[in-house]
Amino acid sequence: MELFVNMYCDFIDEKKAFADLKKIMRLWDINDNSQRLMDLFFEQLVRSKWDRHRIYNFAFVYIKDNLSDTDYDDIPEAAFDYLADIESSIIGYCSYDSFLKIPDEPHNKNELIAYVRGQKWKN
Repeated sequence: MELFVNMYCDFIDEKKAFADLKKIMRLWDINDNSQRLMDLFFEQLVRSKWDRHRIYNFAFVYIKDNLSDTDYDDIPEAAFDYLADIESSIIGYCSYDSFLKIPDEPHNKNELIAYVRGQKWKN
């Protein structure tokens, strides 16, 4: 399936990333590995050198601005629920262990918590 091939390429722009994420979300109830696929998708954004601010803008702004009414009708609610969990991991409204980890950010637990929850990554 094309989706699985694309998961291992670099995401250069939001349009391509959005197309792949939408495929994952549309197949949510069909695929037992849906959560893992979404996790892999966001891990690939990190491997593609997207920083927390860019991932935040993608998750909180780009996706919502580009989903159509049909998308909202066709994508299962469970996919949106899990996306909300991912959003929490981006902004730190979760346990430290659930934070989206990005290589160029602080490695010390307390420093990372302060960095993420204090939104220092937005600067």
